[in-house]
Amino acid sequence: MGTIKKFLQKGFLVLLLLSLISVFTAYKHNFKRANLNGYIQTQGEVVNVTHRKVLFLDYHNRLFYFYIPKGVRIYPGDLVEVKGLARKSYIRVKRITIKRDFLQKIRVKIHNTLKSQFLKTAQTPFEKKLGSALLFGENWFSKKEKQKLGHTGIYPLIVISGMHYALLFTFFLIFPVRWKLRYWLALSFFIFFTFLILFPKAPAYRAFISFSLFLLAKILEKQYHSLKALLIAFSLWVLIFPYWFFNVGFWLSYLASLSLILYYGNRKTPESSLFENMIKTFLGLEASLVVLTVINPILGYYFHYYSFGSFLYNQIFTLLAEGFLLIGILNMLTFWSFSPFVELQHLIASTFEWIFSKIPENVFIKVPYFPKEVMFLFVITAIGLLLIVPKKWKLKVLVLLFFVEVFVFISL
Repeated sequence: MGTIKKFLQKGFLVLLLLSLISVFTAYKHNFKRANLNGYIQTQGEVVNVTHRKVLFLDYHNRLFYFYIPKGVRIYPGDLVEVKGLARKSYIRVKRITIKRDFLQKIRVKIHNTLKSQFLKTAQTPFEKKLGSALLFGENWFSKKEKQKLGHTGIYPLIVISGMHYALLFTFFLIFPVRWKLRYWLALSFFIFFTFLILFPKAPAYRAFISFSLFLLAKILEKQYHSLKALLIAFSLWVLIFPYWFFNVGFWLSYLASLSLILYYGNRKTPESSLFENMIKTFLGLEASLVVLTVINPILGYYFHYYSFGSFLYNQIFTLLAEGFLLIGILNMLTFWSFSPFVELQHLIASTFEWIFSKIPENVFIKVPYFPKEVMFLFVITAIGLLLIVPKKWKLKVLVLLFFVEVFVFISL
C-alpha cells in the first residue's frame, strides 16, 4: 500500500487519467477499413507512404489506399481531396488535390533539399535505402529485404527511435555545461530534426518527447522521471494521432521503452540507458533480452514468427547503423561537401550491405497461431517479472531465457 500511495502522490494518477482519456479518444475515432464500390469524393489525411502506395484516412475515419499518380508527390501529413472509383478500400484516382499547412510546406522543402543531395552522393541502391531510413525516416526497402530484416531481428535498428536520439545526443557532450549550452543546442537540433526533416512516425515522436523532457529537466535543474515522460508522450501523440493507437509499430515502440524503464530504473531516459548498456554490457545483449521478452508475443501474434537474430547480429549491425547515422548527420550539416565523410559513409553502407547479404535468414521460428489472450498474458507477465525480480542481471537473463523456451514450445 505504501508503494501505491507513493506512486499516486508523485503525479502519476493525473498522467494515468490523461492516458485513459487519450485511449477513450482513440476508440471514439477508431478507423475502419473502407468497403465501398463506385464513384467517391472524399477528404482526409495521408498517414503513410510506401513506395507509390498511399494510406489515406478520410474525415469519416475510413481507411483507403491508392497509388500516387504520375508526376505527383505526396508525403505523410498531407491533406488531400481524392476523386475516383472505389473498390472496397482501394481508390483508382481520377483527380487529387493536395493541401499543406505552413509547417508541412517547410518540412517538405527542407526534407526534399537534403534528400536530393544525399541521393546525388549515394553510390548504390542499398546505400540510398539505408540512408533514407536512418536519416529521413523513410522505408524504401523491398518486400524481400524487409522480410529478411525482420527475420534476422535487425529491423528496429533502421527505424529512427530512442536509440538513435541517444546516439545523436552524444554529439552535444563536447559542448560546455556553462549556460547549459549543450542542452539548449540538443533541444534545438531535436526540434529541427523531428519536425522539419522527419514526417510523423510514432517511435521518433515518442523519443522526441522523452528527450525533450530530459533536456528541460537538466535546464531547469529538476528531477526527471522517464515513466512520466513515457506517459506524457503516449497521451499527447494518441490525442493528436488517434489512429496510431491501433498501429503495431506504435505498441512495439512503447512496450520496448516501458520494459527498459522498468529494467534500468526511472532516473534517466530509457534510450540513454540502452546506449550506455550497448557500450558497457555485451554491446546490448542484456537490453536485447529485456526488449524481446516484452515484444516477442506481439511479433508472434501479428507477424507469426520469433526472431533470435538479435543475439547473433545486433552487435555488429548496431555499430554499423550508429556509424552511418553519425557520419550521415555530419554530411547533412556539411551538405555532403566534405569528401572524407562522404567516402566513410560509402564504406559503412557497403559493409552493412555485404554482411547483410551473407548472413542466413533462417534464425527465426514460425508461429502459425498465437491467441490474443495468450499474447496479452505474456506481455503482462513479462512486465510484472521485470518489476518484481531483484535487479541482478544474471537472474533476469535466466527469466528471459525461460520465456524464450516457452516461445519455442508454443511454436512447435
